[in-house]
Amino acid sequence: MTSTVARRWQTGGVNRSIRVLVLALLVAVGLVAACSRDSGEGAGEGARVEFTVESLQSSDGEFAPGTDRDKLVADAAKLLAQRLSDNGLKDPKVSIENGASAVVVTTASGTRADVVALASAGVLAIRPVVFTTQAMPDAAGLDVELRQANASTPPAEMARRAQQLKCGGGVDELAGRDDAADLLVACSQNGKSVYSLGPAVISGAEIEKATATPGSNDNWNVTMTFRGEAKTKWPAYTAKNIGQATAFVLDSRVLSAPVIQTAIAGPTEISGDFGEAEAKHLASMLSSGSLPVRFTPKD
Repeated sequence: MTSTVARRWQTGGVNRSIRVLVLALLVAVGLVAACSRDSGEGAGEGARVEFTVESLQSSDGEFAPGTDRDKLVADAAKLLAQRLSDNGLKDPKVSIENGASAVVVTTASGTRADVVALASAGVLAIRPVVFTTQAMPDAAGLDVELRQANASTPPAEMARRAQQLKCGGGVDELAGRDDAADLLVACSQNGKSVYSLGPAVISGAEIEKATATPGSNDNWNVTMTFRGEAKTKWPAYTAKNIGQATAFVLDSRVLSAPVIQTAIAGPTEISGDFGEAEAKHLASMLSSGSLPVRFTPKD
């Protein structure tokens, strides 16, 4: 095609021939770029993110003596690579460095934000809501060890602690480390509310599968099915607690806290202010299971 057009313009001068050739090349390049976008390729230029590695079993992040750190980190690296691949990030590589004290993640597509989101521990728990209040910007703040308490702690004490908890940005030192058997004080994901929560009734380990599904108003939801005892435990719990708010907690933050309207015998939906990518990331984490260690991104 290009050569035919060029020959047509040869009698009109070299300059016109060159202009047509350049135009044809630009059109061809534009078509290639458009096809690349339509096929989903080139979504993000890739990312390189370095993480520090911490234990999820201690408040200070240190691994207890005798812990097989190398195995835990290797398992976490493998799981993270699978999450990245499942979410369409090309050529994901997770390298373990510095004696398993750090990992470096590289991808050929996607963004740093994608990698960081998928590297979250992904520890889910479903907990009853005991008390909730609006987060206060001028709250005094609450030491991380006071955000949990044994189940015998009076509700009034946990409510008092909730009113002291300061929500906002930054790294949550408790994220993924809360004990499912303890009471918990937690912020909502958007930082606008604070909750006092009871012990977990369902854990993330009891999720069989999670999928992202379109909701209303351009929001997305995550639909879960359960395995094992949870298949009967969850319907029984919801039947007994109609009218009770119940929180879906991920890495010690409340994703949503809906009021149970009826007994739920089938799939359960987490609805929130999720975009498509966020819902797919969450579904991937819940389906794959939580990471056995915590990855904290370096600046």
